[in-house]
Amino acid sequence: MKKLCFLLVCGVLMANEWKIQDDPYYKHKKSQFETLANVDRYDTVMLGDSITDEAQWDELLNSSTIQNRGISGDTTSGVLDRLDSTNKNIKKVFIMVGINDIMRGKNVDEVYSNYKKIIEFFKQRGVKIHIQSTLYTGETKAQNFNHKVEDLNRRLEKFAKENRITFINLNKILAENKVLKKEFTSDDLHLNGSAYQLWSKEIKKYLN
Repeated sequence: MKKLCFLLVCGVLMANEWKIQDDPYYKHKKSQFETLANVDRYDTVMLGDSITDEAQWDELLNSSTIQNRGISGDTTSGVLDRLDSTNKNIKKVFIMVGINDIMRGKNVDEVYSNYKKIIEFFKQRGVKIHIQSTLYTGETKAQNFNHKVEDLNRRLEKFAKENRITFINLNKILAENKVLKKEFTSDDLHLNGSAYQLWSKEIKKYLN
């Protein structure tokens, strides 16, 4: 009887497991991206979650060919489910995703596996791939999440090196002590203007 109850509880929990794909904001953004998939003036895409979504990339990078494909709250599985909405003419992609997976308890093996599938999608299209390090969180969140962030980044950097893919370690400038600096955030997760200025300066090195 106890075993049956345990199985029933597990079944309910699995049925009710949160997925970004059920979020209204994700659905609306994905739908919008799909309608814009054939706009051909873009050659570079910034792909990720809210940390990407919140940036004014065209202004930061002074370019009208930069496409922002960040969605607040997104996960690696969410990104996988919307890859077909990226423009077919894209020549370069800058990817940062994974922190929402980690904060929602996903194990690093699953996150890393999804990340490799994302990379493979662009590799098959002949797109120049730039993996950006998943950012460490700030002091109030560091103890819970940053050990997993470090593990994920270590795997991604190794994978990038083995496959001749560019790895951009943004933590060197935003979280040099493995904690997101207070001067760059107001909630220990998202970034302020000063952080985006430094980030965009780093990205410009790879746009030409």
